[in-house]
Amino acid sequence: MSSSRPSGRARMRARAADVALYREPELYDVAFGFRDVEAECTALLKLCAAHGVASPRRVLELACGPAHHAREIARRRISSVGIDISAAMLAYARTLCRRDGVTVAFKRADMRTFRLDARADVALCLFDSFGHCVSDRDGIAALQRTADALRRHGLLFLELSHPADYFSNGRSRTLDRWTERRGPLSVKTKFLVTRMDAAAETFVARVSLEARTRANGRKTVRRLAMRWLHRMWMRSAIEYVALASGRFEIAAWYGDLDPAVPLSSGPQAWRMVAVLRRR
Repeated sequence: MSSSRPSGRARMRARAADVALYREPELYDVAFGFRDVEAECTALLKLCAAHGVASPRRVLELACGPAHHAREIARRRISSVGIDISAAMLAYARTLCRRDGVTVAFKRADMRTFRLDARADVALCLFDSFGHCVSDRDGIAALQRTADALRRHGLLFLELSHPADYFSNGRSRTLDRWTERRGPLSVKTKFLVTRMDAAAETFVARVSLEARTRANGRKTVRRLAMRWLHRMWMRSAIEYVALASGRFEIAAWYGDLDPAVPLSSGPQAWRMVAVLRRR
């Protein structure tokens, strides 16, 4: 593979709350703990400033999972909100907030139907989570609900897989298998794209994990396997649902959560990041 980064496609929120891995949030957290959250939040705030929101007062993270970005934003004294469909993930995220001494408001909800009492300046939908909107109708609904949750001219960041991950003849920008370790726990992860439907722009994601722990001289091995339907969002499709929502315009495209990396076919662009501005 051409990159040392594990697959961003794999770190996604399933549309259904009963996917096995999401009932194991600590295991999930180790398996997908490879991101530099502090650096990414710094870059995201720079992108906010570059697009007219220099000092956001409230940030919303959609499909937040363990809410690492929401917690880091809260550490910077910015009001932070996280929504996720998984009750287990939200319980784990609350535990991490208590551990870190930060406050994040959480709500269990589907990104296609959620409502918030107060509007945010910025919304984040990271780790290709928007791919769980598997149809244009799903995508439009999610954008309309997000627009309701944003102030006028607020920003939405959609972090998506780079198209080259699907159409590069094996030269993906991301790894499809990797191992992460935390203390005595080692988690080996494998991600596969199967049953690709080019007409529907969907595929069935298959993820398997092998977790090994060693304590008091005893080794324990656990295995999990899961699959779900996922959307391959291309640039033109994002442009379409943004227009069809009637609520957003495309402000910019990037190849990473970094203002210095434009979206391109070059190796530096390992993601496809859309910046949408609420009308």
